[in-house]
Amino acid sequence: MAQEQKWIDPTPASLFLVFCITLVLWAAFTGIISMNAMPVIGFYFLTFGVLWLIAAVINFRNGDLLGGAINGVFGIILGLSSGTSLILGTYFAAKGVELDTRADGFFLFFVGIIFIIFAICAGKRLWLFFSLLLLLGVGFIFLGLTMAGLIAPTPGFVIGGWLMFAGGIFSLYTGSSMVINFSFGRPVLPLGGPLY
Repeated sequence: MAQEQKWIDPTPASLFLVFCITLVLWAAFTGIISMNAMPVIGFYFLTFGVLWLIAAVINFRNGDLLGGAINGVFGIILGLSSGTSLILGTYFAAKGVELDTRADGFFLFFVGIIFIIFAICAGKRLWLFFSLLLLLGVGFIFLGLTMAGLIAPTPGFVIGGWLMFAGGIFSLYTGSSMVINFSFGRPVLPLGGPLY
């Protein structure tokens, strides 16, 4: 019987999307772009969610539980759920329907906790994965608590936005390292080792 070929790791593609979405969130939450851009950002989330779900399936097929769980959470919780919430929330607000958007804040707070759990597990692989997931997790906690009305918007959104920016830069570097090193067939950009 012929041996089944293993699929290529989709992590770099996922990380490049994380870079894009986190820097757009950084721009929105730090006031560089208007919060009126949220419906557009919602469409980014929806489309990115599709790739993250495909990446999760590939990870699971390759036996990578952590990668599959991370991409699955990105795909469903951040991609599809957040994208839908941003789009529908804006639509209903324009129609005069009053929504309690603090629910989105608590949702993001819980996502932050999940990302910190992922960070702890990722530290066993690469300290870069640990760092970017921890930054995103803490960033989601700040954004969530701010959206839930538990932290004042000025420090909460700004701190959360800058944590998104830092996590995005780590995502860009890690994804770039993986693609460049694979393309050259040798380490060109260091990925670092496990944290523990």
